[in-house]
Amino acid sequence: MNTPNFCTIKNLIRSLLLLLITCIVACKKSPDNLKPTKKPATIVVLGSSTAAGGGANPLDSGWVFRLQSTINKTEQKVRFINLAYEGYTLYQAMPTGYYSVDRPSPDTARNITKALSYSPDMVMINFPSNDIAANYTDEEILNNYKKLTQMLDSAKVTYIIFSTQPRDFQDSTQRMRLKIINDKINSLYPIHANDYLNALSTSTCSIKPIYEAGDGIHINNSGHEVIVGKTLQQPLLIQLL
Repeated sequence: MNTPNFCTIKNLIRSLLLLLITCIVACKKSPDNLKPTKKPATIVVLGSSTAAGGGANPLDSGWVFRLQSTINKTEQKVRFINLAYEGYTLYQAMPTGYYSVDRPSPDTARNITKALSYSPDMVMINFPSNDIAANYTDEEILNNYKKLTQMLDSAKVTYIIFSTQPRDFQDSTQRMRLKIINDKINSLYPIHANDYLNALSTSTCSIKPIYEAGDGIHINNSGHEVIVGKTLQQPLLIQLL
């Protein structure tokens, strides 16, 4: 059996002393100098064409893209996942397995179940006028919001419900329903509402000419900018950031 020589023992002791000194120095570092890593917040967007960028030119001038760009210019970094799709109503956002006679089925790639699978810190819900265009009743629209918000509350995920949006319906009754539904949302979800209907609307709930994208349905870049401005002022988003 070989006996370690003096030089080997000396080198071993030296290595142990260096390791001990390194540990002591590390332990004595001030906690103020240690910057904890913070996981970026995740925001998932459920919605229809406006949230997908409809009316904006180019497409990345839409409110979701602008909001993400504006927030991420600061020290706060947020991960946005946009599940919005053109033409969708609240029914497509319903949970997987949900069924209602003669109504669209949930899109399992873009619904609340999918949104929650990302473990979000916040969900933004933006369905401005398609439910009313489809002549769904106030009761079913509000019941669908109730279903979504109950799931979010159970998952302890905060959420923002975006207001209805002006639309140039020929039927004045449909236009006024935009305001009626919006008022009900503000009443039921005062903390969670993000209301900009009046900012974009004429007195009869048509789109103000300066915000018209040209099709009577969508808003232009300036209209999307209004939504961004209102959203940045929403207290729940401020709290998240």
